[in-house]
Amino acid sequence: MASLRKLQYYFLGFVAVYMLTGIGALVLGNIWLQQSEDGAPREAVISRSIERVGTIVGGYVAVTAIVGFIGGIAPVKRKRFLVGFILLMISAMLAELALGGIIWFKTLRMRSLFQIQWLDWADSLKVAFQDMTSLTGYGQCCGYLFRDHVVSSGACAVTPIDLPGCEEKVSAFADGYLRKLYTSLFGFTVVNVFCFISGVILVQARNDEERYIRIGRKEGRTYMNSI
Repeated sequence: MASLRKLQYYFLGFVAVYMLTGIGALVLGNIWLQQSEDGAPREAVISRSIERVGTIVGGYVAVTAIVGFIGGIAPVKRKRFLVGFILLMISAMLAELALGGIIWFKTLRMRSLFQIQWLDWADSLKVAFQDMTSLTGYGQCCGYLFRDHVVSSGACAVTPIDLPGCEEKVSAFADGYLRKLYTSLFGFTVVNVFCFISGVILVQARNDEERYIRIGRKEGRTYMNSI
């Protein structure tokens, strides 16, 4: 019983972290979706549909964690919840990996497509890149290529324009942003793996405990406080 109790605590701890990852993704996704600003630089990297899918996956993770808590509180009595949680968690892992795959495939040609996409971006998004000064090593720029499709705003309203194009800045921003996204997805996957392993171990331990209880009852022993 003591060993099972210890495994139970480990499992509940991992489920708590698992739930936090889902809540974090859900909250962040909602914040992004509720922002009305069209000029957010991240719009050049990930689309609204990807943000929406990420939000849904985050909510799904948070909900499945509740199933894990229900089963983890009483693993011997609630095996179905434990097994159900493991299956739901596997589906969540697959969804996260699929989301990461979609983002990765999109980025394979992202750099070559930026020049074409620049033509379709809202002026507010172009200005956001032209005036961006938070990216280390990149200052004011105008247009995508040198003097190409410039939005006349701020320093870029002066003619003739002697400032460089934003090609390198856009690519550097996208690379840095994607690195953060991949790091987050990798972190979520690590949490999922630990949670999955602890869940499988707990199910095996509760099966052993259930067998001992069954044998004990045949021998006349009672188990009033079995978890």
